Amino acid sequence: MLALRITGKLMAMVGVSGLALTASSALAQNELQQDNDATEQADKNTIIVTARKRDEDITDVPIAVSALGSEALNVRGIDSVDEVLNFIPNASQSGGIAGGLQGLVSIRGISTLVRFVGLETGVGFYVDGVYIGRPENFNQDLIDVARVEVLRGPQGALFGKNTVAGAINIITREPSLDVWTGDVELGYGNYDTVRAQGYVSGPLSDQVGISLTAGYVNSSGYTKNVSGLQPDLDAADLATFRAKLRFEPSSDFNLTISGDAMIDRGRPSFFEVSDAAFLNDPTENTPFTVNNDQPNDLDRDIYGVSATANLAVGPGTWTTILAYRESSFDARLDDDKLPVRFFVDNFGSDANFWSVESRYSGEITDGVNLIAGLFYLNQKADNLSNFALGDFLTGVPGVEPPIDLTSSVDTESIAAFFDFDIALTDRLALEIGGRFVSESKDASHVQDDATGLFGSQTFAESRTDNDFSPTFSLRYDLTGELTGYLRFAQGFKSSGFNTDFVNANSNFSVDPEQATAYEAGLKGSFLGGAVRSNLAVFFTEYEDLQLSQITGFGVTLNNAAEAEIYGVEFDLAADLSDNFSVNAAIGYLDATYKDFAGCPVPGATPAALAMANCAGNFLNLAPKWSTAFGAQWRGPVSGEWEGLIRADWQYRSEVFFEPQNTVRLSGDDRHLVNLRAGIDNGTLSFTLWANNVFDEVYVNFADDRSAIFVNTTQSFGAPRTYGATVGFSF
Repeated sequence: MLALRITGKLMAMVGVSGLALTASSALAQNELQQDNDATEQADKNTIIVTARKRDEDITDVPIAVSALGSEALNVRGIDSVDEVLNFIPNASQSGGIAGGLQGLVSIRGISTLVRFVGLETGVGFYVDGVYIGRPENFNQDLIDVARVEVLRGPQGALFGKNTVAGAINIITREPSLDVWTGDVELGYGNYDTVRAQGYVSGPLSDQVGISLTAGYVNSSGYTKNVSGLQPDLDAADLATFRAKLRFEPSSDFNLTISGDAMIDRGRPSFFEVSDAAFLNDPTENTPFTVNNDQPNDLDRDIYGVSATANLAVGPGTWTTILAYRESSFDARLDDDKLPVRFFVDNFGSDANFWSVESRYSGEITDGVNLIAGLFYLNQKADNLSNFALGDFLTGVPGVEPPIDLTSSVDTESIAAFFDFDIALTDRLALEIGGRFVSESKDASHVQDDATGLFGSQTFAESRTDNDFSPTFSLRYDLTGELTGYLRFAQGFKSSGFNTDFVNANSNFSVDPEQATAYEAGLKGSFLGGAVRSNLAVFFTEYEDLQLSQITGFGVTLNNAAEAEIYGVEFDLAADLSDNFSVNAAIGYLDATYKDFAGCPVPGATPAALAMANCAGNFLNLAPKWSTAFGAQWRGPVSGEWEGLIRADWQYRSEVFFEPQNTVRLSGDDRHLVNLRAGIDNGTLSFTLWANNVFDEVYVNFADDRSAIFVNTTQSFGAPRTYGATVGFSF
């Protein structure tokens, strides 16, 4: 019955959406989205991706994957991962603490609020094949990127680690072994925003190439602090560095050593208080204003090194990636955002890990491609936080009862994976893949509460989870220009722990979660690649979905028993003429809990409105509709000068930030318009830009902190920003 129900819904969606794909054969993707090694292809419209850890035309990949190359990123003015997701159907990244530190990325309606070290996100994040780890690493500046790929749905076979919702795969530019190249950009915008970045690459010898990249952004902040006691917030002070050394002594072997660093000294607002129970303040009802008397600031440092070796062995290539990464942050937060010293936070985290992946990839016989390998990760993450509740509790000025949280989680993950792609006929291919993983975690948590609000708690727990996640797909070349596929895939995320504010009745741990996805798709490439269009319909069934939620009694951690997600994704782009192109992305979701007894209730919610079971409610951060449309003119204006005019419109419908679907903890629908115009002659470029042109005010995260008498907090998306950029290339 389940199979019939799934098939029926999928077929209904195919019937409706297939018309869109047919009509779109006049439109599709023309931007060069390929890395340095693929630039010499004869067909400039071929989009090469590594979604299956080998170079493939995107139309041959039986996965819902979107790719934005360096040119596409540049003409859209994309500087960070959260901006990438605005152009991807059924994908987004929320704001507030969740956006900056907790990596609250949602793909196909699945997201995880990762407040402290006990939980991990359900989206795997990879840079040059290296798993990035903790979510405070996610929102990096994109300064030397060749391509960003967003894979939607479980990617358990090949990417494995925490890819239950999907994977984000970033590929940076490789050093040149032929000629010296480089570029420099300098921009200035409102809120005293200065952005500078530079890249240089070239040969040190005929066998060794090097690249060096640096970027810096600084701004005064767009959230006004009316108290006059502290500076304005949402101010940037971010420096990013990357260096790569490539050694290629022969066509059979190459080695790339990479190092990167990010130093963040910004002043995020994290959120704004919109309802404090004990004081009325004008800033509660005015977005982009706070009344802090205590500081908000962030010290975030991220470092990493990796070595990637490729050796030709027989018909294929043996690849080994060895990496070490560490990240740390210390943040201060005026949690009440009002001109009283009521609740002050100091929270921080340190994490480090080393990983190794070794795999073999190649066509082992005619029509049979194989990828097989091993993966190992050892990660240590610690958290130390101090929260001081005002001296009114003690009656002694300056003496505040603290709540101290000290936590650690040590993780060891071992996996073996394989993927066979078999050409059954000239037009039909079968994929069979899977990953076995054994993941062990040792967690400890000490909560020393002198306020009595939550009570002092201590726990220590060890868990080992084993899983096998299979993948099957069939791919059929329907017409030479149109390919269809069917896909079955599972994903897995291991146990989690509640290393947050807990009480004696809290769940201290949750079971692993698993996703099972059924997907059907069509991928079209028409008119010699000038038109590209992709359609996917899917059904995903989640079991034991891990859900962390702030309530009036602390932070709850539960397994939502079952959730179901039906959806449609459609994207296209095309050259309509030599100078005019368009692109579009449309996502539709029907993402609801099927069974969630005892789902957490926000503390300020009247008891009469609380639901005992949230079955039928929408999942967190799961909009019904997410769309992006763009139009671009590019052509000669005078002599060697070429002009660019581009407009982008993005829409997201209403979302909820907790499973009770409380209106005050939701985000309204939003419409955003971005504009860019510029000229360049291949060496010099001048660009004017404006984002959120109509200054739309929208909530991109909200939560309940009524345990400390702050009923509602909200985080807002950035207001209208504008500026100019000048660039030089050689």
